Amino acid sequence: MFYACIPAYLSTMLMFFYLIARNRNDLKRPAIIQSILTTLAIIVATLGLLSPASEWNYTIWILVGLVLCLIGDISNIDVKKDRNLFVAMPVYAAAFLIFATAFTRIHGFLLEDWFLGAVFLVIYGLIIRLYWKGLGKYRIAVMLFGLVMLFMVTKAVSALLGDTLSITPAIMVSLGAILVLLGVFEYGVNRFHKPVKFVYGPVCYAGGQLLIALSCSYVAL
Repeated sequence: MFYACIPAYLSTMLMFFYLIARNRNDLKRPAIIQSILTTLAIIVATLGLLSPASEWNYTIWILVGLVLCLIGDISNIDVKKDRNLFVAMPVYAAAFLIFATAFTRIHGFLLEDWFLGAVFLVIYGLIIRLYWKGLGKYRIAVMLFGLVMLFMVTKAVSALLGDTLSITPAIMVSLGAILVLLGVFEYGVNRFHKPVKFVYGPVCYAGGQLLIALSCSYVAL
């Protein structure tokens, strides 16, 4: 557990530089920092294997998802190019599906998932409504991507309602997924609704990834 904390501390410090860079007109620097943050999350998850509370299969699933996130980051280095976003979006969607699979393998499907799914479906509808006029040719892609993301968040939050995970990894997984959702939401507002100053999105996205990676060190507590 101690070893995973070292890159986690580095990642936390870098997040603040990431937020500053996001609010400047230099588009490439924040994309590069995001790739570094994802790489640090991969290192955190890998070092989690050294923890006595780790679980091999879970960690492998999380690592695969994080590697796909890194590929998405690299594909979307120039965030203003439409082609880059079209390439990155399915890669991120695959990563989120893998995260959802990892969470499901741990605690399965719960009856409460139906309630959570309904709540997040309402949230999904509100988000799509906000983006709708600005989506243009991205309309179908963003709608499918949003469904995948909210499925991942639903399975993460349901970890709090099951009895398979202890409270520490359950909080890490659920909070991490929600933070990733918030980060993607603010990016979507800037891309499809109207440009605004980044306040929380960059830190939320990177912090969410970090929490999911840290859960690998505690999943078998």
